[in-house]
Amino acid sequence: MFWNLCERHVEIHRPKPSHNLREFFSEVAVVLLGIGIALAGEQALSSLEWRHKMRLVTEEMRQEISGDDGPQVLERVALSPCIDKALDAIRSSVEQNTGRSTVLEAVDRFATPRHTWDNIAFQAAVSAGVLAQMPVDRVDAMSRFYSLMPVLENANEREFRDGAALNALSRTGGPLTDGERGHVLEAVETLRRDDAEMLRFATLANAAMHQLGITVGDYQPLAGNVSSLQDPQRVIIEMEKSPMAQQCVDELKRSLQVLR
Repeated sequence: MFWNLCERHVEIHRPKPSHNLREFFSEVAVVLLGIGIALAGEQALSSLEWRHKMRLVTEEMRQEISGDDGPQVLERVALSPCIDKALDAIRSSVEQNTGRSTVLEAVDRFATPRHTWDNIAFQAAVSAGVLAQMPVDRVDAMSRFYSLMPVLENANEREFRDGAALNALSRTGGPLTDGERGHVLEAVETLRRDDAEMLRFATLANAAMHQLGITVGDYQPLAGNVSSLQDPQRVIIEMEKSPMAQQCVDELKRSLQVLR
């Protein structure tokens, strides 16, 4: 009895055969319209998801530049004159054959910041294929900026090691020996070269930031996310704590303020 009722139900709802071409084409048109609507809806949803991904990745790059790498770039540009002056003071104390304590005092004043130079957001954008959807000139500027981050990382590490060599000066004894004087002078000029390299790369990165239209004032951690980025003002605090950098702090403040 149950199966008979099912068969009757199927029979009742079975599609009616088309009696003429007009009905046939009408049914085909309805099917095609339904398929078209489904495909259009799927494409619209995919487009919305892609635009959301692109906005998210682009914003992550903006935050990484404005809150992390960018302030460090401005710090290196502003700090360079103070580095040069500090190295001049060390060299002068050695060449004038001053006492060991005077040379050590000049050496102790010298200190450069050691940072990480990140490109995490950029690598995420590359993996997501977002760069292919961005304007060519913006991709070019973004690529130039981020291509400098590994270079700055390596130069910063080299500077750190060379700074340790400068400090490898005995703190006991009388006037510096000829060997010690030669060691200090070599370390000074090596660090001067390191700073020139850092300045050149930082200047190029700063120009790329200007082309991108990204400023330190853009920094704002994404809501709901735990960000490893720090406030751009941290570089000012860092320089204010450095005796060597006091005369360069105001220039850094002006740089940060102009770009806010």
